[in-house]
Amino acid sequence: MVVAEILTGIALVQKSVEFIKSNINTVQDISGIAKQIDGFFLGEEQMNKGQGKGMSIAEQFCSVEKSADDFINRKLLEEKREELKFIINMRFGPTTWDQIIAERSERINKVKEAQRQQRVKARQQKEEIMEIIKWVGYSLIAIGVLMFTLVLGLKAFAYEYKSKDYTRQQKIWQGKVQEKKYTTCRLKKIVKSQITGEQACIYQGGNKTFEMMIERNCPKQYKCIYNPNGEEPDIDKVMESLRSIAK
Repeated sequence: MVVAEILTGIALVQKSVEFIKSNINTVQDISGIAKQIDGFFLGEEQMNKGQGKGMSIAEQFCSVEKSADDFINRKLLEEKREELKFIINMRFGPTTWDQIIAERSERINKVKEAQRQQRVKARQQKEEIMEIIKWVGYSLIAIGVLMFTLVLGLKAFAYEYKSKDYTRQQKIWQGKVQEKKYTTCRLKKIVKSQITGEQACIYQGGNKTFEMMIERNCPKQYKCIYNPNGEEPDIDKVMESLRSIAK
């Protein structure tokens, strides 16, 4: 069973160093004791994290027993570290321990940097999401205001459209009323009815606009309603129509 799975703290440190001492001369390279070296560092890390754990600040400073245990374990840790450094350097070269420490520090720094990058990325993603939510909120508010304004405008327009009394000229501009057009009708001829003997004045205006006036004194011209493409009136037909209506 692996040592690091059943021991912690100073016990893990001691057990790891003992295993390395017993097997240092039989391993071919440093990989043969790599797990135990990791166990040593793990035990050291656990001791650093566990110092004063579960105790109040007053207990940490005032407990003589706890202080003594911490002091003793610290001394043991320093002794085991020096012992481990010595036997590794003796077996694999005088700079081996320093290389192990340097490589471990580099790995730790890489892990910390990766964690930092993850935190930065998570924070950026959160900020981006919040920014999107903010602009979505702004857009919804703007749409709401626009719709509210549009509804009010439509209501006002409908009210104005229903209630406003337009002038005749405005109705003409809107096409609701057809404006009468006039032309100058000039006297073309004077005729008498063969039926009644009455005199009629025949007038002609622009684009074959014709008018007839039953009158003894025919004015030379007057303003008549513009009615293009008409036919010259026949006084006898007109009189006959009037007589038929009278019957």
